[in-house]
Amino acid sequence: MPRPQAGIRTRILAIALIPSVALFAIGLTVAGYLLQQGANVRTWSSVLADANQQTSDMINAIQQERLLSLIRLTTTRPDPVALGHARKRLDTALTQLTSLESALKKTTIDHMDSATNGFDATKAQLPIIRDRIDAGTLPIADAYGVYSGLLEGVALGTQLIGRSAPDSQAAIEFANEVRVLRAVEAMSRSSTLGLVMLRGADLPDTLVTEYRDMVGYYRAELPQLANDLGGERGTSAKELISTSEWQQLSAMEDSVRHGVPDKPGVASTSATNTWQDSIDRVQSRLLALWQAQNTYASQVANDVAAQTSRSSLFADAGVLTLTMIALLSSLWLANRLTRRLQRLRAETLALAEEKLPDTIRRLSQGLPGGTDEEAGSLDFGRDEIGEVAAAFNHAYTAAVSAAVTEARTRDGVRAVFMNIAHRSQLITHRQLEILDEAEGRQEDPTLLDIFFKLDHLATRERRNAENLVVLAGGRPSRQWRRPVPLLDLVRSAVGESLDYTRVRTTRMPTVSITGHAVADLIHLVAELVDNATHFSPPPSPVEVTGGFVGKGAVVELNDQGGGMTATDLQQANEMLRNPPDFGVAASTPELRIGLFVVAKLSARHDISVRLTESDHGGIRAIVLIPNALIAAPTPGLPPSNDFEPPQPVGSTEQSRALLPGHHERKSASHRLQASTEKSTGTAQ
Repeated sequence: MPRPQAGIRTRILAIALIPSVALFAIGLTVAGYLLQQGANVRTWSSVLADANQQTSDMINAIQQERLLSLIRLTTTRPDPVALGHARKRLDTALTQLTSLESALKKTTIDHMDSATNGFDATKAQLPIIRDRIDAGTLPIADAYGVYSGLLEGVALGTQLIGRSAPDSQAAIEFANEVRVLRAVEAMSRSSTLGLVMLRGADLPDTLVTEYRDMVGYYRAELPQLANDLGGERGTSAKELISTSEWQQLSAMEDSVRHGVPDKPGVASTSATNTWQDSIDRVQSRLLALWQAQNTYASQVANDVAAQTSRSSLFADAGVLTLTMIALLSSLWLANRLTRRLQRLRAETLALAEEKLPDTIRRLSQGLPGGTDEEAGSLDFGRDEIGEVAAAFNHAYTAAVSAAVTEARTRDGVRAVFMNIAHRSQLITHRQLEILDEAEGRQEDPTLLDIFFKLDHLATRERRNAENLVVLAGGRPSRQWRRPVPLLDLVRSAVGESLDYTRVRTTRMPTVSITGHAVADLIHLVAELVDNATHFSPPPSPVEVTGGFVGKGAVVELNDQGGGMTATDLQQANEMLRNPPDFGVAASTPELRIGLFVVAKLSARHDISVRLTESDHGGIRAIVLIPNALIAAPTPGLPPSNDFEPPQPVGSTEQSRALLPGHHERKSASHRLQASTEKSTGTAQ
């Protein structure tokens, strides 16, 4: 079963909607991605903001524990209480940082696990390292390296965070943050090593070199950072460099580096405390600078996230607006085009199913309005739809032209039919007049019988001429003004048949037919009698009976022929109910002129003719004459179901019996006409 095809409106909408929906889906996807990215960046910056303070505490704790651990390993009078507080502070900071590590790993920071593996391993070994420090078995360089490694892990993590920044400006700010952090760590390392050396510790040459390198590094980096950071952070860095604490710290570092070429000497306790105070103040301001830079970098990331969210919302709104505009435009165009096509369809159907058939009908009937000047009136502009409408107009004009030509041809054929029929009628009437004259003068029975046969053949020829008149749409010349009894009418029709001797007329109701329908009804019954005698075996009789029913009078003809197939019977009855145009009837493979003439005559007077199978296997023709064609009964003689006795009609014996002493030597039809002429004098 074929699937129904989509309408033109659906197809137009599909053509317009598919790109719109695709654009909308792409816009939603991009907007969703941007919103997700913005949410990730906000989460990322929020996690960094939370980690800022805790990281700062952890850096302070590591640096403090590193300093106290190195002092414990290099002096004989360590401060276990301060070291215990420092360790406890570091443990607290590490514990708080653990929750932040999982949050950082859930953000967009890649390779965080691999980068912090060393930090986690060192953190896990921290209890063992502390035990060795307390026991004094851990070398100073190893202890220094352990704590410095922890801080290096913090710097590496910050560097990785900067690499995953959502924007180049944020990445630059996070890179500056790493520089500040490394400067802070360089100063912390140098301060730690310097304080240890001031306390008289004997450090390895590598750590002495490390001290000098760290001092040189952060002193060179901070002025450069002051220029690179800009804003309040750059100003803070410049102010730090110009403070007395910075100058004092630098002078003490120079004295440590250059006081003893190989190893610094032991400083006094007051000098050590002074240096420690300077270190604490400078380092506090450096950590504040690092926190400010960290906050600024996070704010830049937040701004990027907010801008991304706004951009995504604007993009989403723009895509939605464009999609709605495209959708509404598509709907408007589709509806407009569909309405035009629907109007074209409606007007075309009206043109093809109403106007064109009406024009053809008027042309065929010769009515006003059916002229060849009519043309199609479809006007749909000059686009493709307008061209289709113009094509329908041309087709309509061509159809009207063809109908005009056909009507003229049909009128010509009818004129030819009428001309031939009138000529034949004139000849036949003249022939019948001559035969009447010859019959009146002839007394020889043999010749009179021949004259009767010629008279009968002339009567049939007259009916053939009347057939031409019927086919041409005219009326026969025979007309009666007064009612005629149905029995005489049937006898006259039987008398016009070729094999009238085989026809038996039995019961007939005593009713009369109005004069204007007599000629056509005689013609109709005569054609049915001819069909019955022609399609039945020669010896078999044809019975004609009648009756009176509620709807009028009925005449039935029964033959004993071979009958008709169900299909042929159905087609014949359909033609009798709805007689087609003669041009259509003539195009059928089997043209039955008799039935066609019967159909035309019955339709003219609303007479019902139906064929059915008879009791003998032949055909029964039932003619129902409506009450409108039955004349009012003569006063004192109302219509009844009384019937005339059976009589042979038109037989040779009857004709011969009329010869001696009778001057009306005519067929049954002539006798009917003669009787009417005597009574009315109006037969034509």
